Amino acid sequence: MAEVAEAADTAPKERADSRRKRLRLIEAARAAIAEHGLQASTTDITERAEVGVGTLYRRFGSKEALVADVLIDGLAEIQSWAEAALHDPDPWAGLSGFLFAFTEAQLANLGLAEFTSGTPHGLPPEVVARGAVLAEGIDRLVLRAQEHGSLRADVTWRDLVLISIAPIGGTECLGATRGEGQWRRTITIALDGLRAPAASTLPPD
Repeated sequence: MAEVAEAADTAPKERADSRRKRLRLIEAARAAIAEHGLQASTTDITERAEVGVGTLYRRFGSKEALVADVLIDGLAEIQSWAEAALHDPDPWAGLSGFLFAFTEAQLANLGLAEFTSGTPHGLPPEVVARGAVLAEGIDRLVLRAQEHGSLRADVTWRDLVLISIAPIGGTECLGATRGEGQWRRTITIALDGLRAPAASTLPPD
């Protein structure tokens, strides 16, 4: 009987320890992906989580599966921002607020920026599907602002997402150095150009 009681007491402790290790791996993967991109190494992730490589494979099957899970979670969070923006009473405020948040997220997370720019290959279908859902949400934001009359009619969701990556890239041009807050200036200038009524006609997209 004592052995049965001891086994019952040990099992919950093991489950709790397993959950802690899983959470540490997820947090470590988020940090590694943000810093090093989607090709963050298995060693980097496990060292941050303070677990062995075997623990990662037991919990997730592969590093790629863990990266996919983290990326899906990140995209779901951004999708929630788009949904919240769709419920903003002011369609222009919702659109512009989302554009600022989406741009900042890509600047802060190299892996996310790699995904949105289309550079990674071999991602599972569920990750690609999440990206498509996000694009649809951004399209709804654009259409809503256009129906409201605050967004120029010749802008598409593609314009919006390409504007969001404009501040990502080089940090210097002709001796002018991009400061930490420059991206906000860039997006603010772009938003002024997105406002209706339009001052000029856009070339074909």
